[in-house]
Formats: sequence, structure tokens, C-alpha cells
Amino acid sequence: MTTQRQNDFGCLFAPLSLGDRSAANRFVFAAHQTNFATHHVFEKRHAAYYGARAAGGAGTIVLEGSVVHPSDWPYEYSVFGYDPKVTEGYRLMADAVHRHGALVLAHLTHSGMQGSSHYSQAPLWAPSPVPEVNSREMPKEMEPEDIAAVTEGFVAAARYAVAGELDGVEINAGQDSLIRQFLSPLTNQRTDDYGGELAGRLRFLREVLQAVRDEVGRERIVGLRLCTDEYAPWAGIKPEDAAAIARTIAVDGLVDFISVTSGSIYSGHLTRPGLYASPGFAAHLAGVIKSAVSVPAFAQGSIVDPVMAAGLVAGGQADAVEMTRALIADPDLPAKVRDGNVAEIRPCILSNQDNVVGLVQNPRLSCVNNPAAGYEGTAEFAPLTRAPVHYRVMVVGAGPAGLEAARVAALRGHEVTIWEQGEQLGGALRLAARAPGRERLALAADWLEAQVRKLNVAIRTGVRVTPELVHEEQPDAVIVTVGAKPGTVPAVAFENGLPALTPRQVMGDGLPPDPGHAVVLDVIGDQIGMSVAERLAEQGWRVEVVTRDMFVGQRLTASLELTPWNQRAAGKGIVFRPQVAVQTVAGHRVEGIDVFDHQPIRIEDVDLVVPVVHELPDEDLYFELKQAGVRVFRAGDCVAPRYMSQAILEGYRAGREV
Repeated sequence: MTTQRQNDFGCLFAPLSLGDRSAANRFVFAAHQTNFATHHVFEKRHAAYYGARAAGGAGTIVLEGSVVHPSDWPYEYSVFGYDPKVTEGYRLMADAVHRHGALVLAHLTHSGMQGSSHYSQAPLWAPSPVPEVNSREMPKEMEPEDIAAVTEGFVAAARYAVAGELDGVEINAGQDSLIRQFLSPLTNQRTDDYGGELAGRLRFLREVLQAVRDEVGRERIVGLRLCTDEYAPWAGIKPEDAAAIARTIAVDGLVDFISVTSGSIYSGHLTRPGLYASPGFAAHLAGVIKSAVSVPAFAQGSIVDPVMAAGLVAGGQADAVEMTRALIADPDLPAKVRDGNVAEIRPCILSNQDNVVGLVQNPRLSCVNNPAAGYEGTAEFAPLTRAPVHYRVMVVGAGPAGLEAARVAALRGHEVTIWEQGEQLGGALRLAARAPGRERLALAADWLEAQVRKLNVAIRTGVRVTPELVHEEQPDAVIVTVGAKPGTVPAVAFENGLPALTPRQVMGDGLPPDPGHAVVLDVIGDQIGMSVAERLAEQGWRVEVVTRDMFVGQRLTASLELTPWNQRAAGKGIVFRPQVAVQTVAGHRVEGIDVFDHQPIRIEDVDLVVPVVHELPDEDLYFELKQAGVRVFRAGDCVAPRYMSQAILEGYRAGREV
């Protein structure tokens, strides 16, 4: 993370007037799905989560969306803002946030055609019968009485927010909202008073805002989350359209701020993009709205660096900055900036692992780089205390699991030494960060390395640890985090010596000097195969990706990376061969069959094969030490090869338990 003098951040700590109330600073924690709700109300887990961000210095917190009408049940753990029972949960949130001096707002929403009918077993409501692009479900065109009912739903939901002692509400006209669907010519094809030209498409929003303002009065905040670019210039909302919408609303005097967002049904991957979108990719849109209105404009769009945030505010492009994912990764980010400890901020790497929770598994929100996120109220993540007995701890392996284990153990007062076979700390993260577009992954390794060095953890590199070495060192405990070793390709015969490399060799320095024709045999379908293919392509190789799956990169949907991956692969000439069962790699050929019709498939003139398969745990050292009676723990891929989030979590647990 870029360093900057403390004085350069002063603009972020200026109070911000929002109607009749004032936020202590310009840091905003925006609305996002958590899946924490029980019985469709806010509960103690929410309070711990939002309270941690308020304690860390965020000036304004917007709660997870509260749906305003029974026609909308977008995900299983939705908060029902139309139910009077929500009020008590709001009071719990108000108490958790207000005690730290932050403002807290309800986010009132209706998903319209972008919702789900699976839970309600009722049709989706929308301005027009336009099928939803992802589910392909055809919604019901709303009748005038439906529009009136939803408007009244916003009013009732605002009433409950006030009764729950919140500071106000934010009305959602953003990426996934019914109101945006009314505003957009993409989805509003009505010919009545709620359609047609902009004035008609604006009518629903203006009626909602007027009714909500009449309900809450001037002493409470009313904000608007506004989609400013649908990235669909053939028919969608464009920045100039959003500016006209904002000017009209501002003239009405009904809103106290506008949160500027972007994306919609045809650009869902841009509503919260991952590593491949530049940080701050949509921040310029806040400037479009700020130049059109006098009320404060909030910037968003992968803003995770306080230097960027300060630049936006100081440069007049925005009045406040949403740093939501950055505050998930480090709740104390504002306080660290205020105190001049920018280098201490645990970085958000924008990987979208663990914080995209709209999946069929219904995961609870967390963070790949901060395992405490979403679990703030649990005993496991209570503040670390000094251990009653201090041990000599040997950590074997300096990947993310080992570095986190060493950090936590050192914070507990143990004398820790890291032993690493290679010459560099960071393990597989360093290799993953060499993939095109995934450079930010290295920030997690950089931060962990900086922390263990700050804690005076001893570091020994270039040493392969054996049971004999452990016996010589005589530590009180050993934490084994040596990672994984190559797996095998199931049911594929390799003959005649066609060169084959592992993904680690491709991402390292193992590629032959003269590029040719490479075939990636992808068994997993996640970021590994994608990274290998892109690195090969950027090194000049002609690349084909072969998989048994229905499509290449099947597991990328969970991190919202599938669409950008397809776009980049097409631009780099990467060829996809899905639904192929490879049987033989022989000579310069890859041979197999179509998984459905069993017709033979042959890829000729191949110079390199890269099998992307599940690795196996490197567990020999752990079991040898365990059998010898050593007090030993293990964490990360040497338990079972998975992702960075599991490695860091298990490293944390081992460091805390040792």
C-alpha cells in the first residue's frame, strides 16, 4: 500500500453535513449482503460486525439492504424491512454504531426483476415484461396498484428505521434495484405515466422519495444510491442521463446525499469487480454527479487505498468515499490513517473470495485476508492476549499459513522462528501474483512479512527442515505449513515424453525459452487454470484450454470473474475446448473424446502440456514429528490444498493455540 504523510489525509477527517446531521469523517461503509440475518431481522452478529467498523473509525455505516415489500425476497437471509419486527434489530444496530460516534442508515430496497422467486413462490415484479438476463425469468409487469403498494412499503420501512433510532435511510436506485429498472430504458418499456421519456421513468423514484421524506421529516437523513452508468450505451443509463436524474432529484430537495454506483443486469461483473478492474475504476462517476448537484456525492468502485480516497476528496471529485471491501479487510483502517499508521493497514486484495455470498451454498460473509471478518462476536476472534507460558515455536514454511501463524504466536509472546526452504517469504501467493492482473495478491504476503519482521520473528531461509533438524533445535512446539505437492492427472496416459509442466513451474521460471503450442488440461476450473493460460499467452504461447466441464472456468462464477475471464481470453487468442475427456498425451498430440457423443478429438502439434489438477498435501514432516512425540500443529495446504482464506484462517488458529 502506498505510504503518505499523515497531513495529506486531513480532508478525509473533515466532518460532513448530511441534512441536519453530521458524519465525523468521509469514510463510508456501504450496504452489502452478509447472510447474517436470522428470522429476517438484524441480530447480534450484525451488531458485532458493524460495531467493529464504527469502532475503527468509519463515519457513516449503511446497513445491509432491507426489502420493503413482500413481493421481494431476493435471497434466503434477506432482512424484511416491511415487517415491524425489524425495529428491534435496528435498535441493536443503532446502539452498536452510535456508541462509537458514527451515523447509521437503513438501506431500503426492492430487487424487482433481479430478485428471486424461489423463496416467495410468487412472480417477480418489474416495470415491464423483460426477462432477467441471468435467471432468464420473465417478471410480471407491475400494475398501478402494485406501484402504489411498493411506494407505501418504502414509507413503512422508513418509519420502522426511525422507530429503530437510526439516523435515516438510503433509497436504493443502484445496480440491483426496482427503482433503477424504472429509470432505465433497458428495462422500462412502459407507455403509461411511469414510462416513456425521462420524466415518466423518474416518476416512481420521485414519488418514493417524496413519500419517504414526508414520513421521516427533515431531522432524518434521506440518501439515494444511484446507478450512474449501466455500461450498456445502446439503451441503458449513461453518465449524462444520471446527471439529469440527479439534477431533477436535487431540485426537489428530497435527498441529503447521492451514493454514486454503476452496473446493472448486463454488467453484473462490474458491480463489484475483482482483481482485473483497476482500483477506483468507477470513481470518476462521482465527479459527474458532484458537478450536477450541490448535495454530497459518495464515490465507489474498488476504492481500497486511503491515498486514492484522499485524492478524490481533496480534488473535489467526491465528498465522501465508500471503502467497503477495504473496511471488511481491516475495520480499523480509518483509525490507522488518522494515527499515521498507513503501513499497518491489512490490505484488501480485491479477490472477491469470501465476500461474495450470493451463492447457492448461502455462505456467511468473511474476508480472504482477514478471517475475523464476520466473526467479530466469537470467542475465537476475541482480542489476542499474552500466553501464560512462552514457548520456543518453530514455524516450518513461510506461505500465508506460516506467516499468519508466526504473527499470531509472536503477538502472544512466544519466541518464534520461521524456517523456509526457498529464499523468499510468501509461498504460493508470490507465484499466484505473477499471473497477469493478479499482482495485488502479493500485497497480502507483503503485509504478513512486514508484520512478522516488525515482531522480531527470526527468519531462516534456504533451509529444508527435517526431523533431525527439529531434534537439534529442540523447540517447544512446531507448526508445519509446508504446503502441497503435485497431484496426478486422473485417467490420462502420458507417453513418448511430451514436455509437461506443473502450474507452479509455469508461474515460476520453468517455461522453455521458445514459445510454441501449449495445452492446459484443466481439471479444477478455477483461477489456477485461468492464470496459467494467461501467463502462457503473455509469454507468446499459442494456448488451448481443455476441460471435461460444460464450459471453461466453471468455478469462476463464485468470484464474479467468469465474464472478464472470457473477455480477456478472447483478446489474447486463448482457445477453449470444453466437454473433452482427455485420454492420452503422446508425441506432440493430445487425444480424447467428446464427453457426450464420444467422438474422437485430437489436438496436433503440441509443444507443451500443463495439467492443472488438485495438489496433494505435503504431510510427511508433520506425521514424522507427530509419531516422534513432538508437539506439532499443521495449517494450510499441508492439511488439504485449498485457498488462501483457509490457509490464513488455519495459520491464525495454530498461532493462537500453540
